[in-house]
Amino acid sequence: MHDDFSAIKENTTVLIITHASKNVAEQGIRGAMVYPGAPNTTLLDKVFENIKRSTGLERVVISFDHKVDCSISRQYLSNLREFCLKREATLMVSPTSLAMHNQLTATAAFLCGIRSISTKYVLFFEHDHLFLDCVDWRVVGEAFAMGLRMLRFNEFKNVSRPEAFEVVSPHPQSKSICLTNYYCNKPYLAETEFCLGLFEYAEKNVPSWNGTFGSLVEGPIARKMMEDEFNHSIEEFRKRYPIALYGAVGASPLVDHFGVFPGRRARWTKRIKQWLGLADSAG
Repeated sequence: MHDDFSAIKENTTVLIITHASKNVAEQGIRGAMVYPGAPNTTLLDKVFENIKRSTGLERVVISFDHKVDCSISRQYLSNLREFCLKREATLMVSPTSLAMHNQLTATAAFLCGIRSISTKYVLFFEHDHLFLDCVDWRVVGEAFAMGLRMLRFNEFKNVSRPEAFEVVSPHPQSKSICLTNYYCNKPYLAETEFCLGLFEYAEKNVPSWNGTFGSLVEGPIARKMMEDEFNHSIEEFRKRYPIALYGAVGASPLVDHFGVFPGRRARWTKRIKQWLGLADSAG
């Protein structure tokens, strides 16, 4: 079984999703939010090096959600071209605008990236995450040999989270992974075809909301998964969504989200200042 892990590693492409700015009007914020460091690629450099060091993967596609009407995005694109030449990465550009909802532009970028990938497997990675430890490819090989199609790398402990409607349980055949009923955009390794199917579903059901089910691509996917979980047996649900978490139940997080402070906290700070009339609505 473990002999399969090297073949999976050799047949995996890293897909990094990035943007320089985005419209999060659905969260009550007026004006564009900027990716920390943009238009420079300093943070992306750290992400790139972290992925290579933690996985050993060399083949990389960067899908850029490019707001053509944003000067910072145009500068970032120029720097991304130099970055990809230096790093021997493939750059895919998804042209959008600041007038478009973030859910729509992100979904377009996800699809632009995934459709360019020819390998059987994809390591999905948004540009504001980092691995905390190296990936054990023997665990990956074991997971996919048992029929799983997506292995998520958790930002939290591998425990059930009622607030997110996520139920985590031991895998009956392995102590190295655990079962979950949940999809999100945190880093994961998946069969490209399976991932593409989820993204294409999201494209047909782009939300204009945020909240309970999450935003971006994860929103419609999470809602659909919950619908199927309510209306099918657990066996049928597992067949439709063969998703697991890397590590046993209770295992410590494998990834971290460095956007929590420079990104999310900045959004809330900006929103509060706008409500108090202390910030320019143009951002």
